[in-house]
Amino acid sequence: MTDQHFQVAIIGAGPAGMAAACTTTKAGLHTIVIDDQTDSGGQVYRNLKANHSLSPTYLGDSYYAGTKLSSDFAACGANYLTDCTVWQITNSHEIALVSRGKAELITADYIIIATGAIERAMPVKGWTLPGVMSVGGAQTLLKQAALGADEAVFVGSGPLLYLTVWQYIKAGLSVRAVLDTTGRSQWLSALPFAPLAFLQPDMLAMGQKWLREIRQKVDVITNVEGVEIAGRSQVEGLSYTTSSCERIDLPAKHVFLHQGVIPNINLSMATGLEHRWDQKAHYWTPVTDATGKSSDEQIYIVGDGSGVGGAKAAAITGKLSASAIVARYGKPRLIAQLYYKLRHLHFLSIRPFLDRLYLPEVQFRIPQNDETIICRCEAVTKADINAALGSGATGPNQLKAFSRAGMGRCQGRTCGLMVQEMIADHTGQSMAAIGYYRLRPPVKPITLAELASLEGAWPQ
Repeated sequence: MTDQHFQVAIIGAGPAGMAAACTTTKAGLHTIVIDDQTDSGGQVYRNLKANHSLSPTYLGDSYYAGTKLSSDFAACGANYLTDCTVWQITNSHEIALVSRGKAELITADYIIIATGAIERAMPVKGWTLPGVMSVGGAQTLLKQAALGADEAVFVGSGPLLYLTVWQYIKAGLSVRAVLDTTGRSQWLSALPFAPLAFLQPDMLAMGQKWLREIRQKVDVITNVEGVEIAGRSQVEGLSYTTSSCERIDLPAKHVFLHQGVIPNINLSMATGLEHRWDQKAHYWTPVTDATGKSSDEQIYIVGDGSGVGGAKAAAITGKLSASAIVARYGKPRLIAQLYYKLRHLHFLSIRPFLDRLYLPEVQFRIPQNDETIICRCEAVTKADINAALGSGATGPNQLKAFSRAGMGRCQGRTCGLMVQEMIADHTGQSMAAIGYYRLRPPVKPITLAELASLEGAWPQ
């Protein structure tokens, strides 16, 4: 790379990252976008360019709504690095990355973290069997390679669950059943926030459309509890309990699980930025001001990585943070910032309803069976975690040393919240008091050969 210093460096090229880049480059700021994917779009608009030329109708209008943003980003003139892994942001705001097998350091006046969200784990018995995957993973295969599995069973709750089922049936794939785990108590908790949700009538109408068309072709069973997946070397079926307390066995070769998404905070945590526990949404979020500025004056956090809001809200936060940075170069954009703030609030109006409706119940956040694996990277079970707690481990980092939970390739992305909640239950402390893993670089796996290729001083 010829340039090593930029005015703005954006990590992630989903809706928020693309929108931020369009805004900073339009203002004349020297901008680089660093992405670990082969093309822009993030998870929401994954493989959009290729699919746009083929125009498969089964992906839906919400997917193709990203076409203009994707085109604007491609034409904006930002430096764009693909297949690039960011493994550290240093105290001096150096960005350590690996691109095409070579480690490099770049610097920027301002950094925008736009790493999006990840799926919340659903650790039911058998969730690690071959044939089980997340709904997000199933959707990725559909977007990326037009691949899907016939006669799959979808289990969980939330908009992404029903969107993916709708995409499946539109693609001509058969779905054996949808097992909705949303309980009556969740509906009662969400009802007071329903009036705010009506500020987003188009989203509500779209959800009703999905559900109506799904019910015409698929059995949708609601108020499902006690889900267990059975099989020896692969999935053979699953069982569940109905609202009438009836136990049902269902044959299946493919099971897709989903319990919503949570901010991807590993990079912001490892950078040492301040975070807070969101009790209502039950996840950690970075502490930011109204423009997305973090506890570090030079780092902004945008999109679902700063709190889950969806693609439209994410794009607005990207524009808002980028406008704030442009203003710091002496180019005031007060009217634009006010507009973006109001639009952001509008798009978030549905979130209190959704956050309460689709907050997973405890049985879907913590394994109910002692032999169920919690940390997939290190094959640590619930029994192993309980043994560590019984031996005196009092926090996530101590428990990591006792059990190795959180020490694998994903750096706790999968098991972090489960481990934290088990400690909270054991000690009687709040989730906020327990805290999260102490994350250190490299945030993502890199090889020793890649590290050895780094020229110059080691990042501090």
